Amino acid sequence: MPATRSLLARLLLVLAAVALPTTGCVVVDTSSPGTGAGPASTPAPDQPPSAEDGDAAVRMARAVFERVNDERAARDLAPLEWDESLAGVARDWSEQMAGEGRLEHQDIRGLLGREELSGFAGVGENIFTASASVPAGTAHVGWMRSDEHRVNVLNPGWNRIGIGFHCAPDGSVWATQEFGRTTGADRPELSQETPPQEPIARPAEDGPSCS
Repeated sequence: MPATRSLLARLLLVLAAVALPTTGCVVVDTSSPGTGAGPASTPAPDQPPSAEDGDAAVRMARAVFERVNDERAARDLAPLEWDESLAGVARDWSEQMAGEGRLEHQDIRGLLGREELSGFAGVGENIFTASASVPAGTAHVGWMRSDEHRVNVLNPGWNRIGIGFHCAPDGSVWATQEFGRTTGADRPELSQETPPQEPIARPAEDGPSCS
């Protein structure tokens, strides 16, 4: 039985690693707020979802949120605050990718034109899928081991994040991280430099899963 579990873990890791896009994430920075209707104002941060009250997808989002901030703390970076507008975009995109069966980035620049994101001057995105149920930690570690995605997770210029998982009926799992920089954020400029992979503060591929 231990050998079987070990083999399954390796197979799941391969599934997750293969599923990560090789084109990397998208980062957009603009000199002005989004173009949604009405004057833009800096949105207040939201409380992250409760791991106790939510379904599997919510618990996975909360787990990755905590892991992201653990990684940032380990490298002396300011934590990211939860933003429900970004989380809504992330959940919708994860569900849409699952419905279409395609792992691809959405029109990130177009997101800045949406009214609910009018208080943002920059956004970035990481996406993930696996064909079978994997723990939240597998998605997190996959992003941390990818240079392009780690740029977002550890970017000093972001100050907000929203995360959305989708557990599809066929057993696959889809996830999106939306990173944001609010207008007038008291953070350094967005960086395009790739931070080193090690040390990963949360390397365990554990946590809540769809099943």
